[in-house]
Amino acid sequence: MNPVFLDSERGYLLNIPLGERWRVGRRLMELGIPAICTGDGRLRVEVSTPLAVLQVRSVIRQHTARRQELLDGLEVCWQLNTEAGGQDEQVS
Repeated sequence: MNPVFLDSERGYLLNIPLGERWRVGRRLMELGIPAICTGDGRLRVEVSTPLAVLQVRSVIRQHTARRQELLDGLEVCWQLNTEAGGQDEQVS
């Protein structure tokens, strides 16, 4: 289920799968982005900056994307880092 963004006077209403709604809302609150579950089961989010929009998108993706999509995205990041001459840091 893809989230649907509905513009409203108080922010955006997001259709998030029921099992993920609380976790998404909690993470957004941790990031300082106001979020609350509405009576109709959606998540109301207030975004006021481009950074907040990116954070909302990232949090939703982390909680709703399939595992393979996340792995593919991570692989792209590793490839870009390697092509840019970045070095992998080893964790001791």
